[in-house]
Amino acid sequence: MNRIFLVFVLFFNFSFSQDLNSSLYQGMDYFYNKDYNLSRSYFQSIIDNNSHLLEEAYYYYYLSSLKLYHSDTEKIYQDFLTKFPHSSKRLWATFYMSEFLFEKKKFKEVTSLLIESSIYQLDHPYKDKAFFYLAYSAFENNKLDLAKSSFYELFNSKNTLYKELSVFYHSIILLHEGELLDALSGFKSLQGSHNVKNEIQYYISKILFDLGDYSQVVNHLDSSLIDTLSNYQDMLLIYAKSLYNLKKYDPAIVYFEEYKILADTLYKSDLYQIGYSYYKKGLFGFAINHLNKITLTEKDSITQYGFYFLGDSYKRTNNHLEAMNAFRSASLIESDSLIQHDAFYQFVRLCYEHDHPLYNPIHYLNEFLDLYPDSKYKDEIYTCLANIHLITHNYDHAISVLEKSGFNDKSVKEQYQKICFYRAVQLFNDGFYKDAIIYFDKSIDVGNVSDLINKCFYWKGEAYYKMNEYLNAVLSFTQISQSSQLYNQSLYSLGYCYFELKDYVNAINSFKYSIVQNQNAEISHDTYARIGDCYFLLKNFQLATQFYSKSLDQSGEQNDYCAYKKSVSFSLLKDYDNAIQSIKYIFEKFPNSNFVDEAMFDLGNIYIQTRNLDLATNTFLSIINNFPQSLYFSYSKLKLGLVYHLKGEDVLAIDVLEQLISNSPSSNVYEQALSTIKNIYTEIGKVDKFLELIKNIDHDYTKSELDSSTYYSAELQYMQANYDNAIESLQSYLLYYPAGIFSLQANYYLFKSFEKNGNQQDAIEVLKHIVNQEENRYTVESLASLAQMSFELENYISSESYYKKLIDLASTVNLKQEAIIGFVESKFALYKYAEIVNYIDNSFNESFFSGEKKVRMNYLFAYSLYKTDLNLRSIEKFKWISENSGGKLKAESLYFSALIHYNLQNYKDSQKCIFELINLLPGYTNWVDKSLLLLSKNYIQEKDMFQAQHVLNELKKKSNNSLIMNEIDLLLNNYPDLKMDLINQ
Repeated sequence: MNRIFLVFVLFFNFSFSQDLNSSLYQGMDYFYNKDYNLSRSYFQSIIDNNSHLLEEAYYYYYLSSLKLYHSDTEKIYQDFLTKFPHSSKRLWATFYMSEFLFEKKKFKEVTSLLIESSIYQLDHPYKDKAFFYLAYSAFENNKLDLAKSSFYELFNSKNTLYKELSVFYHSIILLHEGELLDALSGFKSLQGSHNVKNEIQYYISKILFDLGDYSQVVNHLDSSLIDTLSNYQDMLLIYAKSLYNLKKYDPAIVYFEEYKILADTLYKSDLYQIGYSYYKKGLFGFAINHLNKITLTEKDSITQYGFYFLGDSYKRTNNHLEAMNAFRSASLIESDSLIQHDAFYQFVRLCYEHDHPLYNPIHYLNEFLDLYPDSKYKDEIYTCLANIHLITHNYDHAISVLEKSGFNDKSVKEQYQKICFYRAVQLFNDGFYKDAIIYFDKSIDVGNVSDLINKCFYWKGEAYYKMNEYLNAVLSFTQISQSSQLYNQSLYSLGYCYFELKDYVNAINSFKYSIVQNQNAEISHDTYARIGDCYFLLKNFQLATQFYSKSLDQSGEQNDYCAYKKSVSFSLLKDYDNAIQSIKYIFEKFPNSNFVDEAMFDLGNIYIQTRNLDLATNTFLSIINNFPQSLYFSYSKLKLGLVYHLKGEDVLAIDVLEQLISNSPSSNVYEQALSTIKNIYTEIGKVDKFLELIKNIDHDYTKSELDSSTYYSAELQYMQANYDNAIESLQSYLLYYPAGIFSLQANYYLFKSFEKNGNQQDAIEVLKHIVNQEENRYTVESLASLAQMSFELENYISSESYYKKLIDLASTVNLKQEAIIGFVESKFALYKYAEIVNYIDNSFNESFFSGEKKVRMNYLFAYSLYKTDLNLRSIEKFKWISENSGGKLKAESLYFSALIHYNLQNYKDSQKCIFELINLLPGYTNWVDKSLLLLSKNYIQEKDMFQAQHVLNELKKKSNNSLIMNEIDLLLNNYPDLKMDLINQ
């Protein structure tokens, strides 16, 4: 409070006897003439003489000292009271001392003096003074009851100054005591006063404001608010707040802004009301500038309202994250339950509409339903929750929630059907086919949306097919309605199921039905090829040739295969001209095909059948000279010997066949070659030559028979699935007959037995023996198994070598695809990223792969591009993967896209990929956590330390990954600005 300091002119009235002696008289004369030094000297001399005038002299000596403000005045006063306890001047001495102390602002001492004095015995003017001294001193000492009663004594004073001051201070005391109306009455009675006019306007306006009479405040201050008033600043604030409470926000803003210029500090309520005024006028930026300065020092209603309207201001200016933070803060304050409820609703709606990695919308939507199960927004929140489960692919939690609903609502049941389907597809994409089937069945069981049911049956069938459960796949595919868009596709898949079941008639029917409406040339190419295979296996070679031709007309990756199978079909039909034409087509169109040596061998056989022996000779010689590693190399030598014999060139025939026997002592063609040599020597009458030959080659027919019986006994154990016995028998056979007639077969079945028993290491050793021999009928299969097992045992150098060989020998498209993928996977495991990039760029066309294989190859390619700093190409590939895959691989691809963009300093693109990952695939926590860490690094590079800090703090709360926690600590240590504490939300 501003105090009024009054200057009082002190008047003294002294009565003296006419008979005072000259010294006393002279001293008093000087005293009255205000020569207090001389008067003090005279009185001092009287006191020193211990005159009978001692009391009178001591009294004036004290007054002279008082007037001179001597430091010993208070002591002299006490001495006077002590020496003259019954003096008639005691009351006056006390009055003057109180006045002396009052001037020195020793209010406590004044109160102590006057409270013990008989003030009423003083003359009227002095009595008023004494009461005022007592009242004001008590007021200053916070003895309000004493002050109040003392001021009241002056209400009827003839001294206007004391009267007005007493009413003024008395009213202030009433104000402090909460007696607002009485205080107001007192202040209003002083409105004409010149003594307190500056203060009166403030107190009147303040009381009217405290009474809530804002119109009266405005009316009062409209005419009396001038900047010369001592409390102008406070009155400005009262005026502005009154206008605010009257919802007159425009003038309120004007006076608030003027107040801000004068004020050193704005309090929380001031910030709120200024901000809210701007909010109500739609000036949300100005509202934000004030409301965002309210801090969470205490959880009161002003803080809650401030955060709420701050959130709405941010929301209206499209600052969604800031709005979320503000609404979230308001929802955590329990001051106003209605605001708390609505703030939480606004928060969860923003979480749903504008995903942010710090706020999991599913978590907060569920929390809202837990806290407010009867909210008017309940149905809306359930809808949001269901939608977001579909969008984010976080299906397990959605299914769990919806299963508790009882499916009383049709829309909930349809939502459940969708979510179960999408969860099943997610599991299918991740390779968990058995689990996927469970969720497809759940969707089917509650389903009433026929299109979705058809999709479930289709993908359920595909899952069974992946698991080689072809009968179950058939059952699923046959449930699909003919009106479904998937019906034609299901016929194609159904055809493959029947094909695998060797039910070729039904396979043909399904494939043919699928072709009718199919528009995809690649699928048609494959379908015609499979129909051709079915007819071939049914020995209807004529129809087989027709469908192989149709497949060739569509053109595709199986062209060389279809051309070869077509030539074989013609051969079996003994239509040798067309067979020869088909084979020559292969040589012309597919010179690098794996079927070239096989087709050439067939061509040689055709020439034998048509007695074109010279052409047959040239053909088999071509195989021998150009394909030394071919499976048909030894057979071509055998055939060449036969052709020479047919041509009568027996010397050449015997030479070729003896070379074959010498080079392939344990091959399958050994016995045939020996038999042919025997026949030739018999025909030309030189059996002795044959006998001489068999002496030199250590051949024994009896031994051969024993060899055969021993082998067949061991083979029988394998066929009966007695794998332990088979292993023992086959090893025994190979021990006794290491180069026996059936050594190749024995090694093959020994490998299969080890494989069946799960003994990969021993299986590998046997496989090595098989593939190291010259090419035979087991070479390709053994090489494929050897490569796969080596890879599974992490022998990547070996698997790389074996897959490379398999690529050259693979006789089918599928096997070649597997070989290429295995080859690249092996290089990948050996960190040969540059070699992978070079190989994929130069070795095959991207269209060679499809489906999951294509996705996998693109991933290996994308990552290798990334590791070799070919970043732009890598981003392109990772983007393709994210658009053509799901689940874990999609999450990983989005993460690496974000990481590469970050490394290229494309921070906005990096954040876009991160948000897509987090929003669409929140269930893949490892990649989500890695992405959040990367997001914080993005913010750091953008100098947005607040956001970086917020992300790191939230990530630290939720992550259990020790590597990520270490990186967080490292970032916090490297960037001290990130260590600032956040409000605990």
